[in-house]
Amino acid sequence: MLSTLLPAILFIPPGYGFSQTKMKLSGTVSDSSKPLALVTVRIFKKINAAPLQTTLSKENGNFQFNKPDTGNYLLSFTHTGFAEKQINITVTSQAGDMQVDPVQLSKATGILKEVVVNSQRPMVEQSDDKIVFNVEDDPTNKTETAIDILRKTPFITVDGEDNIKVNGKTNFKVLLNGRETSLFARNIKEALRGFPGAAISKIEVITTPSAKYDGEGIGGLINIITKKKVVGYNGTLSSFSRTSDKLNNFSINGNAKMGKIGLSVYLNSGFSDPLLQHNINTTVPATQNIYSRRTLDGGQYTSSNWSFGNVELSWEPDSLNTISLYTNIDSWSDKTVSDQAITTDFAADPSTVSYYSLDNKSNNPGVNVGSDYIKHFKKNKEREFSLRFLGEFGKNDSKLNSFQDNPGTDRYLINNSNAINNQFTIQADNSIPIKKNGKFEGGLKAILRRAISDFQSLIKYDEADNYKTNAANTDYFKYAQDVISLYSMYSLRLKKSSFRLGARIEYTNVNGNFISSSTQVKHNYTTLLPNIQFTNRVTQVTTLVFAYTKRLQRPYIWDLNPFVYNNDSLNISFGNPDLGPQTSHALSAQLRYSKGNTFAGINIEGSYSGNKILQYSSFDPQTGITKTTSLNIGKEFQSSLNLNFSTKITPKWSLFVNGSLRYSTVTNNSDASQSNSGFGCNFYINTSYKFNDKFVMSSFLGLWKEPQTIQTTYPFNTWHNVAFNYKVFKNKINISLRAINYFEKTRDFKTITKDQNFYNTNITRRIRRGGVLALTWNFGKLTENVSKKKGVNNDDILTKPAAPTGN
Repeated sequence: MLSTLLPAILFIPPGYGFSQTKMKLSGTVSDSSKPLALVTVRIFKKINAAPLQTTLSKENGNFQFNKPDTGNYLLSFTHTGFAEKQINITVTSQAGDMQVDPVQLSKATGILKEVVVNSQRPMVEQSDDKIVFNVEDDPTNKTETAIDILRKTPFITVDGEDNIKVNGKTNFKVLLNGRETSLFARNIKEALRGFPGAAISKIEVITTPSAKYDGEGIGGLINIITKKKVVGYNGTLSSFSRTSDKLNNFSINGNAKMGKIGLSVYLNSGFSDPLLQHNINTTVPATQNIYSRRTLDGGQYTSSNWSFGNVELSWEPDSLNTISLYTNIDSWSDKTVSDQAITTDFAADPSTVSYYSLDNKSNNPGVNVGSDYIKHFKKNKEREFSLRFLGEFGKNDSKLNSFQDNPGTDRYLINNSNAINNQFTIQADNSIPIKKNGKFEGGLKAILRRAISDFQSLIKYDEADNYKTNAANTDYFKYAQDVISLYSMYSLRLKKSSFRLGARIEYTNVNGNFISSSTQVKHNYTTLLPNIQFTNRVTQVTTLVFAYTKRLQRPYIWDLNPFVYNNDSLNISFGNPDLGPQTSHALSAQLRYSKGNTFAGINIEGSYSGNKILQYSSFDPQTGITKTTSLNIGKEFQSSLNLNFSTKITPKWSLFVNGSLRYSTVTNNSDASQSNSGFGCNFYINTSYKFNDKFVMSSFLGLWKEPQTIQTTYPFNTWHNVAFNYKVFKNKINISLRAINYFEKTRDFKTITKDQNFYNTNITRRIRRGGVLALTWNFGKLTENVSKKKGVNNDDILTKPAAPTGN
């Protein structure tokens, strides 16, 4: 009980008394004839300082603050179309509420020469198709990583294992400054864990992608916008260490702009030392022909290291043209060493014990090279034409040794796989405004994917023997996938409403060839993907959005490659060369409320897929072998409710709440009697309190549960932490200390997979309690913002699920 209450207690900042009765400072604001609504009123202690409180006037012109301490203050009144007005007030020790004399604003006249903005933006802003989280406006973000900041971002949930969902879905794309990058394509969790919050300006979330985006059935897009300046230079140096998974990460981010040329650089490197986790996997067959129970019990050490970076050079020859060149380089290496005991129980015979060891190493280097050209037009600067190219070159090399010390015959196995994955993308987009309220968009895109997989399996049954090639699991696989797409979209904005209608046509051609076995895989299909969205601004602060989307998911090389992972002879997995695409239909209604520093959003969605790609395990009672692969066998109905809330309770106290609740029903198309349904949820609450310009305290509490699939039920989990952030050396260096899951040293995560033939439980014990030390140094001079480039993004591929890791 204490472990549940203490994180909640930490959400109450010290020194803030709920029981105190606050005196009010109030007044009215009007123009020459009537009261004015939605006037922004701010109170300052001194000029050029951050506002102590901010509010908006009501329909009758009234505004109200909590009465500040005694002293002199400045009140500022701003409203579109009116000149700013400032008045000085003095708060005395006299008890009771205080009323300010009526304030009258005058219409703005004359030529605007210079506008200086001293106020803060809202933390969350909204437009027709996206939500914007202004990361810079929360001081705690400077000492956090991108994964921590995403926990606070509307319509995004991140569980205690750092698994991310957008709008309740695991399929999404992360863009960097509007373009796809290998930084987030290969190992998204580690990349976001290492990406420093001090380098992020804002995060854009699109929950209903338009026809302009590739047809992959994603829950949305996350676009991370970094800080870029046009005069001088700026940057950050960051380090991050966490004891629970022995992770250490270092990064540097820098930007410079001289004249018409800009340079942006981001480099990251990190490693995690070998970490022990305990695993127990038990299989109980329904028909006990081979055995009555089989249990693998033992420890596993995992370690990894990585480095990645991004460099962009941009040139603006004039105000209408922009040319940019960029490259991403990344490398990921992982190692897993495990030793387990295999206990096999029999119905009539004594149990046997054998031993299983595994040593697996993988290396995944890659590089991207791209170029963008963006042109605006002198007669209509809102019109835009862009041409983009991206080349991606990646490798995936793995070497695996395993040994089974069986009571009868020992088994030595070597599995080696070398893969090359190359991809070339070219696209052209044209955006043409029509009169004042309309816009037409259209474009072409070609994605050419080329992959090669050379895999070999060697086996022997006596240590003194030489390894022999296992021909059944040795082959050379060549794979080509071409996607040609065309889209058209029209949007119209009326007084309070906007309407978007679009469609995308995608032609896919797949050609795979297994050289050794002379087996070919050929698929081609054309898919029409309509997209409709209606947005209505009900009031100045409330927006209602309705949308229908049809999306597409394609399998890729890791889903199709038939290489058999047979390290444990009775638990094997492999890809499916005959796997086809998955389509889904979704209807959603979204209500957003945004006023000052408060944002609230609710999204209700229903979706259907008749050919869902699912991992499916089958048990053979005659051999005792469990086989796992991907199949197009799922029929899924899902309904979801997503809730988001963020506010500044006081100028120093911020609160963020994100949550989603989903109910899924999944049925096997091949066997209607095999069906499963149930709830899944993600919930997260974070609060931070800024005691002064140097010291900030924050606390986190979360819970999550994955929804059931046809065969699998996942556990319910919680997590929590508390963080202390302090600035030194003229606020240039940020120090962050965090305690993670401080009441729980370890936790057992139990997953159950079953059907009529078998019952399997997998229990993984992971280290939970840990500490974090994060250091960030901000350097350079900050000035104006440069325009953001959109770049190429390919979001049509089914996201490969990341392996679970400890917290």
